[in-house]
Order: sequence, then structure tokens, then C-alpha cells
Amino acid sequence: MENNHKDCSTLLRSVDAEDSLRLHNMFLPFTFWSSLFTGMLQIGVKYSQETIRTDALSIMILIVRTTDPIEERQKFGFTSVMTRLHLLLQKENGLLVKKHSVRLLFLLLNCPVMLKLLCSGGKDGSKQMGSEACESDRSQEVISSVLVDLSDCLTCGETCSLGIELCRLVIILLAYIASSGKLGYEVLLVPVSARGASFLEMIMEVLASQMQYETRELLKERCLVMREALILLNRLASHANYSKPTLEVLTRSKLCATWTIDVANRLPHTRMANDLAELAQKFRSRVYAFIEEKPLTSDGTNLGASNKR
Repeated sequence: MENNHKDCSTLLRSVDAEDSLRLHNMFLPFTFWSSLFTGMLQIGVKYSQETIRTDALSIMILIVRTTDPIEERQKFGFTSVMTRLHLLLQKENGLLVKKHSVRLLFLLLNCPVMLKLLCSGGKDGSKQMGSEACESDRSQEVISSVLVDLSDCLTCGETCSLGIELCRLVIILLAYIASSGKLGYEVLLVPVSARGASFLEMIMEVLASQMQYETRELLKERCLVMREALILLNRLASHANYSKPTLEVLTRSKLCATWTIDVANRLPHTRMANDLAELAQKFRSRVYAFIEEKPLTSDGTNLGASNKR
């Protein structure tokens, strides 16, 4: 079974497989591919074996990649797909299943309609009544569940290569969501974890956690995830509209402020990679510029001055 899975995965990753599917896509109606996608999604949910789920997800990824993101992907059905992705992203699933699920979600959110629905909590902006209102409520509930699932994925990336890669993919996905506008950015601010932390706070925790590992083990993977986190944080911290709320979140609680200051102080001096140190230095400058604008503390000192090294 394992060898069959490897052979199938190799085939699905090949360019020839996607090109072949695109060719068939020219002659077969979208309804055929939609039905196949739905069937694979049902199989992925029905069977708990990791190999079956990853193969089903690989086929779905291949199908979605060959569809038009504007005209066709919304036809897969937002609420039904999100409901099943929630099941595939839950903690009890293996890291490979979660990784494929995040990749599939990313592709689906390349559809502007689906991205808007996720960012708006399932509301399309029109007045809804009856069954439409119920559908909107269902969408809002499953969106919240998927966001919680993604927050759990951010805690997987400490000790193994696949876990770190999953964490990196989630950060890239969150960066994409945030880039869509105000509603997308606000997704990063709402509490999503069991302890009430936002995605921004959890990304800072990822940075602080990965920074602690100074051995060469998984060094490349750790550098990649920290790079994505710093790129996102720098983009938000330098944005005309998002800079202040971003840095307020990162310094609001004592725990997150400690992580933020620690990263700002230590990461610019890292020997992991030159571009990582450069990104960290930019982040440090923005953090301290923000902190120095804050009022003095009760003992007459400034938080930024007391933490600079």
C-alpha cells in the first residue's frame, strides 16, 4: 500500500499529469470535474487512512488547479467544501493530510468569491432571508472552525520537517488572506486559539519559538518559516492603515510583548541567514519606533528604552 501511495503521489506531482488533465478539461464539461471533485472529497472524509486521504486531496488539488479561479471554482460550493475541509484539518489527522488540506484551501481561496466569503464570515453583502440566512449562519460557523484548525496547525511546527512546512504554508495562506483588504486583515486580529490568541500573536509565538533552536538540525526549514513570518509582520507593520493595530496587538499582552521584544532584540543578530537578519532588523526598527511613541510607564520609564540592548 505504501509503495502504491508513493507511485500515485509521484504521478500527481508531475507536470504531465496536470497537463493531461488540462487537455481533458477542454473536452469535458465542468460538471464532470465538479462531480469528481465532490466524490474525492467524500472519500477523503469517509476513510480515515492517511494514504487514502492524501491521495484524494492530491486529486482534488489537481482538479482545482486546472479550473478557472474566477468563473469556476466558486461552483464547488463554499459551505460544503469548507465543512469537509474542517474535518480534514482537525488535530487527529496526520500532518500530511493537513498540509494537503491547506494547499487545497489556498487554491480555493484564489477564487475572489470564496475569499470574500471567508473574510466576511460567510456573508456576501446582500440582504438574506429564510434559507439564505441559515446558509450564511452555517458558513460563519464552519469558517470559525476552519480558522481554529489553522491556528492549531501553527503549533505543529517545532520538532519535525513536515510540521514546520505546514506552519509555513499556513503563514503564507494568512498573508494572502490579509493582502485581500481590511476584512482579510481583520481575520488576523480575532481570537482563534483556545486561549484567545489571534493569528498575529500566534505567528509571533512561532517566531520566538523557532528562534530558540540554534542547532543545524532542520535549519533550512526553520529559516524558511521565520522568513515568511517576518515578511508578513514587516508588511503589516509598515502599512499605512495596519501598522498601528498590528503593533498594538503584538505589544498588548505581557506574554506577546515579551516575545516581540525578544525577537526584535535577538533575531537581527542571528547567523542563520543574511536576509533573515535583515528582515529582523527592519522589524526591530518598526517595533521600537512604535514603542517609543507610547506613554511613559508608571515608574517614569519608557518600555522601548528599558528593553533596548
